[in-house]
Amino acid sequence: MNMRLCDGLNRLMKNLLKQSRKAPWGAFFIGWLFSSYSFGLCELPPQATVEAVQVANIHDGDTVRLEDGRRVRLVGINTPEVANRGKAEEPLAQQARQQLVNLLKQKPIYMKVGEQETDHYGRILGHLYDVHGVNITAELLQQGAGFQVAIPPNLSHAECYSHAEDLARQNGAGVWAHPYYKAVPSDSDQLKAGYARVVGRVESVSLSKKAVWVELEGNITLKLEKRYGKHVAGPLFDQVVALSRASGQSTLVLEAQGWLSDRLTWRGNMPELVKNGQRKRFQMKIHHKSAWKPSKMH
Repeated sequence: MNMRLCDGLNRLMKNLLKQSRKAPWGAFFIGWLFSSYSFGLCELPPQATVEAVQVANIHDGDTVRLEDGRRVRLVGINTPEVANRGKAEEPLAQQARQQLVNLLKQKPIYMKVGEQETDHYGRILGHLYDVHGVNITAELLQQGAGFQVAIPPNLSHAECYSHAEDLARQNGAGVWAHPYYKAVPSDSDQLKAGYARVVGRVESVSLSKKAVWVELEGNITLKLEKRYGKHVAGPLFDQVVALSRASGQSTLVLEAQGWLSDRLTWRGNMPELVKNGQRKRFQMKIHHKSAWKPSKMH
């Protein structure tokens, strides 16, 4: 085991020891096993694939600006939004920003650019690591600073990030304890475009040449593009697809997290189809198995 990984695991162990006071020993031990393994997958990549960078400004919990002017959006996480361009600040936004500030205090900071190098805003999509090789996104997810985002092709640490998020969820850390971030029922009249956690019963499932369409009770459609099938594949996916051939009412309840798109704002005939009740108003794309899970209605 290399020195960077040892440092990372030692740091993780300290955090877990603190958390163990709040959880039963059995849950703590299982969480430790998951974390020790998964966080190793997040270790600093070979030196030839990373660069040392200087962070000049931290905008929020998932976005920084480097001294050379480049803006970097952390791969794998979405944190609460700070006040910006007339939009109100979301709860825990400043806490998430401070968590990132604390993690970036020790220099140097290393960056590995994602398989997709930039987003549609021109920001670099990157994984950041501290001087000990500790993955910053994994640390933020473990602390409950935000929610995992897994969008192809930037999936190199997706499994590791999933375990980090699971640990935060089990411990009720950060966003997982705040009522603002509770999953919204799919039939709620409070749904709006943007990042969301939703929960709803599956009404129907249909297959097309390019996608699997999952209609949730209420006003949400989940879209699983077949080109991403290998990233979504698993027991839950098989269960959902089986519903396309089943008769009778489904009892499967799904929880999903990602970006809701308002079809009323789309071009073409979709807005008219929504108004006529032929399509549900909101759509969420599922790119990776970490974005959904079976659930229960609360």
